[in-house]
Amino acid sequence: MSIILGSSLLKEVKRSPLRFWGGWFMVILMNERISEAGVIEDRELAEYYSLMAKKHMRIPCQRVLSRIKAKGIHQGNCLDVGTGPGIFPIYLSKVLPEIRFKAIDLSPIMVDIARKNATEAGINDKIDFQAGSAYSLPCEDRSLDLLLCINTLHHLDRPVEFFNEVARTLKVGGSFVIVDFHRDVSLIWIGLFNLFWKLFFRKHPKAKEGFIESVNSSYTLDECRTFLNQSKLTNWKLYTRTIEMWIESISIRNAE
Repeated sequence: MSIILGSSLLKEVKRSPLRFWGGWFMVILMNERISEAGVIEDRELAEYYSLMAKKHMRIPCQRVLSRIKAKGIHQGNCLDVGTGPGIFPIYLSKVLPEIRFKAIDLSPIMVDIARKNATEAGINDKIDFQAGSAYSLPCEDRSLDLLLCINTLHHLDRPVEFFNEVARTLKVGGSFVIVDFHRDVSLIWIGLFNLFWKLFFRKHPKAKEGFIESVNSSYTLDECRTFLNQSKLTNWKLYTRTIEMWIESISIRNAE
């Protein structure tokens, strides 16, 4: 359900835009999820996303790092699922050099860009970038100390299968951090972030609409709780931070 903001009016409707400033603050949110393509095949678009990510993703990287440190993880094996241009594992491998990173993405173009970004950062030998699927993680059973999945869940039409793969590949007591948008977020937050997104990506017509497409493809909190409960993944907590939904492991001791 969407909300239209007027100068002094809030009106609930099933499908309506929020717009002012000549369309810069336009939002259309849907009741039903609209699946978003998970593979970027346009190299020029992928290169543009990579450039913007390198410029603006430092704070999100620091937030994920804080959660990893809070779990006491400083060594071991980590898999980043849906790595895109590789910004997160590149940043994290610099500050957590004892963690061995593997990173996968469904797009061979993104994998190629991620490898180039790692070479540019001087750590091309520290991260194993591969083309791979979230439904068939390239890891042995009980082999991972940490799994990351940042802004990828909304690309997955079968999240229970992915959660089952997370459960399969994590060691006993292993940790995970999964972050994504959620479709039932306040429209006020969505409008504000959509405005900032369009300002940042204003030079690329395809990228400029990417935020709302991703939100409409994301899951609600209740949907995600249902998927988690249907999966083999246990000892998790789900909470929100503004437009984001965070799913994290909790220690067995805390879960008892």
